[in-house]
Amino acid sequence: MTPRAPAMTPDERRAALVDVTVPLLREHGAALTTKQVAEAAGVAEGTVFRAFGTKEDLVRACGEAVFDHADVLTGLAAVDRSLSLDDRLAAGVEVLQTHLERVIGVLAALHAGGVGPPYGTERAGHRRPRVTDPEVDAAFLDLVGADVEDLRLVGEDVVNILAHLTLSSAHPMFPVRTMTPAEIVSVVLDGVRKDH
Repeated sequence: MTPRAPAMTPDERRAALVDVTVPLLREHGAALTTKQVAEAAGVAEGTVFRAFGTKEDLVRACGEAVFDHADVLTGLAAVDRSLSLDDRLAAGVEVLQTHLERVIGVLAALHAGGVGPPYGTERAGHRRPRVTDPEVDAAFLDLVGADVEDLRLVGEDVVNILAHLTLSSAHPMFPVRTMTPAEIVSVVLDGVRKDH
C-alpha cells in the first residue's frame, strides 16, 4: 500500500506533481502513465487524479510549466556581473540552453507519441508561449551592460542573435553538433565587435 501523501495545499500538490512529471515526460513521452507519476511522487494514484482530474490536465500543466521563464530569470540574475562580457554571456546562454533543452525535450517526447501542444493553445484568448519574452531579453541586456558600447550592433540585436543561435543549438532536429555556450558567445561577439 502506498503511504499517505504528506499534507500540502492543492497548489503545492499540483506543483510537486508537475516537478516529478516533467522529467518522466521526457523519458516516456505520451506512454507515461499516472501510475508511474504516482510512484515517482511517492503518492497514491488517486492523489494524482484528485490534483488534476485527468492525465491530459497533468500533461497540459507540465507543458505550461516548461514554458515558465522564472528559472531563466533567476539564473540570469545570479550571473556574476564582475565577469568578462564573454563569460557573463556564456553563463547566460548556458541558463537559456538548459531551459530550451527541457522545453524541447518535453515537446518532442509528446509529439513523438502523437500528443499535440500541451500548453492549452486551444483555449480562447490563450497566447501561444514564446521561447523567450521581454523579461528574458531585458535580463540578457543587463548582462551586456555597459559593454554594449564596444559592440557595433545595438544590444537588442545582439540578444536576438544569441537567442537564435542558442535555440538552434538546443534543438535536436538540426543535424549539427550542439554548440557550447562559449562557442555561441564567441561567434556572436567576434562578429559584432567594432575592433574585429
